[in-house]
Amino acid sequence: DAFMMRVSKLLSSTQRKSLFRASGFTLLELVLVLLIIGVAAALVGPAVGSRLLRADARRTSVQIRSAMDLMRVRAIRSAQEEVFIVDPRENAYWHERSQHVVEVSPESGVLSARSRWVRENGQAEFHFYPDGTNSGGAIRVEQGRGSAINAYVIFLDPLLGVASIWRDE
Repeated sequence: DAFMMRVSKLLSSTQRKSLFRASGFTLLELVLVLLIIGVAAALVGPAVGSRLLRADARRTSVQIRSAMDLMRVRAIRSAQEEVFIVDPRENAYWHERSQHVVEVSPESGVLSARSRWVRENGQAEFHFYPDGTNSGGAIRVEQGRGSAINAYVIFLDPLLGVASIWRDE
């Protein structure tokens, strides 16, 4: 209180009025800001949602391609054939010699595979050879929410031995 009295004596009457005048926002200003934020969220929300939808299937595709790249490297280094297996029924994949099965949640994508070698139970085999080539084929990762479907296909080039990802429209 004493401080405010000293300040008040030093300031002119106009300065005192502006210093002690209540400051803030009017209700109209607050409503307008909230309205602008709401319109922006309505415009940006669907775009962000579709990006998030694509992100899960894309991430799963990248993980599968990385696992296949690892199989190629292992085959070259060990000078032995390596086999990568995809099980569409269980929505999972793994390396034949490994006990580690990677199960893909349906929210992250549903797997289907096309390969030269298909086991009786529907599992697709992808062979990686010591010379860096492979048996070829494709794995499709499809994810759908509502009417939106996003799909990526991992193609194995049998001659070059590389795996590439393509967005399936």
